[in-house]
Amino acid sequence: MRASRLPRFVKRILVIHQGALGDFICALPALKSMRMAFPNAHMTLMGFPRILDLVKDRYYADSIVSVDRAEIASLYQERQDYPASLRDFFGSFQIIGVIGWSRHPFFHNLREVSRAWVVMIPPRPAQGEAVHMVDHLLSLPKCLGLPVERDFPWLYLLDSDRNRAVKVLAKHGAVPDDLLIAIHPGSGSRAKNWPVANFLDLASDLVEAYKAQILFVLGPAEEAIKQDLLRPVRSKGPVILDRLPLPVLGAILERCSGFVGNDSGITHMAAAVGIPVVTIFGPSDPYRWAPQGEKVSLVRRGLSCSPCGQEFMSRCEPRQCLSEISVGHVYRALTRAMEKRRDKNACVLAYRPGECREPGAVGASP
Repeated sequence: MRASRLPRFVKRILVIHQGALGDFICALPALKSMRMAFPNAHMTLMGFPRILDLVKDRYYADSIVSVDRAEIASLYQERQDYPASLRDFFGSFQIIGVIGWSRHPFFHNLREVSRAWVVMIPPRPAQGEAVHMVDHLLSLPKCLGLPVERDFPWLYLLDSDRNRAVKVLAKHGAVPDDLLIAIHPGSGSRAKNWPVANFLDLASDLVEAYKAQILFVLGPAEEAIKQDLLRPVRSKGPVILDRLPLPVLGAILERCSGFVGNDSGITHMAAAVGIPVVTIFGPSDPYRWAPQGEKVSLVRRGLSCSPCGQEFMSRCEPRQCLSEISVGHVYRALTRAMEKRRDKNACVLAYRPGECREPGAVGASP
């Protein structure tokens, strides 16, 4: 679809995104391209409010709508009688972009209830397609014939987010002069996680070297490991940040001097606030999922079996791709990122726009 076929005056745009946090962060450059093409249009995002709160009134979205509304479910069914409220809502937009699978009747039904230009792209690249998620999702504005500028995802936080972050840190005993280092030991899949014991040993080393205040970031998936993280780290208790509102968490991450995490949505979020980030990759594919940012580094083992498919990932017990990454590897990667030093034996890779090179093996032996 070409821009010349779009309505001459675009006042309202709707983008529907039902993905997880990491997927959504990867969609930010696509949303930015649409915002820049129609700077005066009202932009509404539909999805999961906990995630969309990150962008409401923060450049990308003027309003957000939950996809869990009861009447929305009718669009996934074969039917012709739609509530008038549904027709009124969708009929108010001139452009609707959908990130989802077209095999459902949703796309056809959406065109029936709206008078908009409706464009849908799949939420993931095709199997075997060597393209990063950011580049794949940029196909949404491209399908509308809009100019696209490939850029890093970026979160625009508010002063109110930062003020709340200060209060949360103070509640946990962190003082303004503390050097903060955030660690996210989980992800959406346990198969992608570096051992918790390694994260604890890393935290101890960072406290000893930097007198750092360690912030362990947890979400619903990390409840099982919460007790393991409560042990003192070099006689200094870590701060546990559990299920914070994402704008507040983003503002806390923004204050950190460094971040370490697995392949997770929180890691993408840390990259999107511009701090030094070290990502530990095991079975998942960095070509597709590596967080994007000028201060992002990657640590992984260059094994022939990695990356692997979801089925094999869940059955693999040794997970050498993760177990052979030592605490020393990650520690050196983070200290180089924080101190902006370069080591000839570096085992990290900085991902830049348009680049998805083979990272290769970790430099030193475990």
